[in-house]
Amino acid sequence: MSQFGGPRGPKGWVAARIVARLTGEANRWMVDCLAVGADDRVLDVGCGPGLAVAYAAGRSRSRVVGVDASPTMVRLALRRNRAEVREGRVEIRLADATRLPFPDGTFTRIGSLNSLQFWVEPDEGLRQLHRVLEPGGRVAVVLMARSDERPGPGIPSWVEETVDRMRSAGFADLEVTSRSFGGVLHRALVGVRPGAPTPGKE
Repeated sequence: MSQFGGPRGPKGWVAARIVARLTGEANRWMVDCLAVGADDRVLDVGCGPGLAVAYAAGRSRSRVVGVDASPTMVRLALRRNRAEVREGRVEIRLADATRLPFPDGTFTRIGSLNSLQFWVEPDEGLRQLHRVLEPGGRVAVVLMARSDERPGPGIPSWVEETVDRMRSAGFADLEVTSRSFGGVLHRALVGVRPGAPTPGKE
């Protein structure tokens, strides 16, 4: 696995800082795609250096959590969000996407930016996202364009396959939107977990 997929040691620290510098606007866009509001409980899976966590914490008065499988990324995310962590508004945890340590329906918004391609079992990871998302909740999986894509209009087959995987995991109303950051095309696969929210759940 590359240092960008699982940063470790001094080289991983450098890679993590590069990620933070290059993905700021993409992280903000992911939070926009999730339409995070004041009462939303937000989870960022593969949170990296914690940029989307910080953006979401600026919009939500409720719980915002970031998880990442890399201890290096977790340390950076904790550093970036240390004030909010001390206040108890933000939580950063070391966790794998395929084994999310949360009860069913914990969150109302779940995002993941450029992380799914590094998951050992992406189908299980998507099922975990569905499990911990509250019925009626919103999900956004953001992925940058692959280097082997052919130029031209339309959605590449690998994106369509990812949409099918999300649908198989239980998500519905899936839409694909795109935007470029630093000359790199990103696509947001946005959907919902069907069902009505649990009344009175906080």
